[in-house]
Amino acid sequence: MDKIKSTLELSLALARAQFKERNEGSYLGILWYLLGPFLMFLLLLLVFSDRVGTNIPRYPLYLLLGIVMFNFFQKATSESTKAISINRWIIKSINFPRESLISSIVLATLFSHIFEIVLFIVFALFFKVSPAGLIFYPLILIFFCIFVYGASLILATLNVYFVDLDNIWTFVSRLVWLGTPIFYTIGGQTRLFYVSLFNPMYYFITITRDIIVYTRIPEIWMIIGAVIYSLLFLFIGLLIFNKLKIKFAELI
Repeated sequence: MDKIKSTLELSLALARAQFKERNEGSYLGILWYLLGPFLMFLLLLLVFSDRVGTNIPRYPLYLLLGIVMFNFFQKATSESTKAISINRWIIKSINFPRESLISSIVLATLFSHIFEIVLFIVFALFFKVSPAGLIFYPLILIFFCIFVYGASLILATLNVYFVDLDNIWTFVSRLVWLGTPIFYTIGGQTRLFYVSLFNPMYYFITITRDIIVYTRIPEIWMIIGAVIYSLLFLFIGLLIFNKLKIKFAELI
């Protein structure tokens, strides 16, 4: 219990330091966190609103929420992939919980995600959508963070053994982006539906849209799928990381 507590405290301290470092010397500060997803949202809305968006109710909110959630996943996993290698000298010199390097990245990304959710709330109020569904978002976010943390542990560990994994993941994450219904809907596309069943992001984004954008209860199998993927990735991530972390200092 004491080890978990110390790991969490160290993770929070590192997350605050990373968050502060990202904004240090910047004139816009935290506005940079909003500028990226906002410009992406405007571009995709301009391109697809008259094409695929015409058949999707509340398409601007549908689109923005998908961008915000995938942005969290992509940023956390991409940074975590290099977390071990860029901290090689600290790992070789100091004995500390290695997991904190990954959890701090997820927490720092969570801080920026909060500002993006605020942006979404502003849009929701503008489009006169009840923000009542946001009450349940913290619960969704807990399982989403568990999934992202597990995926980040896997990528951080594998990158020690495969040095080009960060470049590979950049390419793969783009494929996941295109394969996730962010700016389009699966609709009656049977083949795409079955492929999406193996994409954890499909479950999380769909559940969140159902609750927040459309104020309806998601299908039970979607909720179960999201929970299973969260716990599965956490289990695999911790298993791989804890088994191989003793070799980090030798390999990096």
